Amino acid sequence: MKAAVLTTTLVPALCLCLLSTAMPAQPVDSPYGKPDDLPPGVPHGVDTNGNVFSIEPMFTTAAFQEEGLRLVIEEANRVAADLRLPESLPITRSNLTHAFIAPFGYTYVRKRLGNITTSNYFYNVGTDFKFSGLTVARYDARYKEYFDKYQWPITRLDTNTPFQLATQWLAAVHADVAKLSHDCDGHVAVEPYWNDVDLGEVPKRKFTPIFCVWWTQKNPINRTKTGTAQVEMFLPTKTLLQLSVDDPKYSLRPPWSSRIWRLCSQARQKLLQTGQAQYST
Repeated sequence: MKAAVLTTTLVPALCLCLLSTAMPAQPVDSPYGKPDDLPPGVPHGVDTNGNVFSIEPMFTTAAFQEEGLRLVIEEANRVAADLRLPESLPITRSNLTHAFIAPFGYTYVRKRLGNITTSNYFYNVGTDFKFSGLTVARYDARYKEYFDKYQWPITRLDTNTPFQLATQWLAAVHADVAKLSHDCDGHVAVEPYWNDVDLGEVPKRKFTPIFCVWWTQKNPINRTKTGTAQVEMFLPTKTLLQLSVDDPKYSLRPPWSSRIWRLCSQARQKLLQTGQAQYST
């Protein structure tokens, strides 16, 4: 078997090229950070009140990148085990086909650490230092295969089972399903693209049993502003294709604030040792 080739990206051009060189700082433990809250040497701006108001998004250290990757792999292992995904556990660096860890400055401000991909799934730690979502690998090819092989009569359309599966999977990754149900309306529909319908529309004769389950805020003011959670699945084999918890208030997973601060400490030690800042390029 040919070994997978791991590629590690330090800076996502699409995500970071639009950032200004000075991003509004929102420290992990306080909305009004002081310079002493940052490791020495981190480029930042201070206002007249002594509060940090900007931080260099591309600043990082090799120690931060390495430890960040370790933490994302650790979280992916927990998620894969919780969901009983078809992964060869434990996931290690040798299992990865791609990895991205954001620079320290970007992570500190945005609370988004990075993501990894195996031959089976993509895992993202992208919201409030928590696991935020996964997607099956070879997404397009997998969906086309289902479309080519499965065309069920509309009489077999079942929306109850997909909804039950979605809530079970969300509970498995420690989403707050009770709060989600209280605040939001749940929806179930066949996947629109491969069924050639609009989202929520029912096909007339046959359908490919790929289902989308998603939640929208009951409050119409918040409905277009705040993502909540969504799940996609292939029903015949109960295969999880996508899952995301977009709003961190619906995630019961503990945030990694303390661990990120440990990374800050490691970044500080690296600076003290070398006397030089590092920047992702």
